[in-house]
Amino acid sequence: MRIEKTTNLDCFRDFSHGAKIRTESGRSLGATCDPGEAENIIRTYLQTEFFPEPVHVYFGGEIGQSGTWGYTFRLAE
Repeated sequence: MRIEKTTNLDCFRDFSHGAKIRTESGRSLGATCDPGEAENIIRTYLQTEFFPEPVHVYFGGEIGQSGTWGYTFRLAE
């Protein structure tokens, strides 16, 4: 399994302020301040779903908001 990562260079991508992890359709997979935990959440989702959607990681944002898109992860073809 190969995972493709797309990065938004205009985002500060700082996990110390928290990151929200969501699928493309908006399903929440969790939130974390630890990049290792985020990697584990994303890898587990992509390995266990039948038809996994791309996963987006958002940084910052107020409660109830996604924040700024920082990364997208998807299975490579």
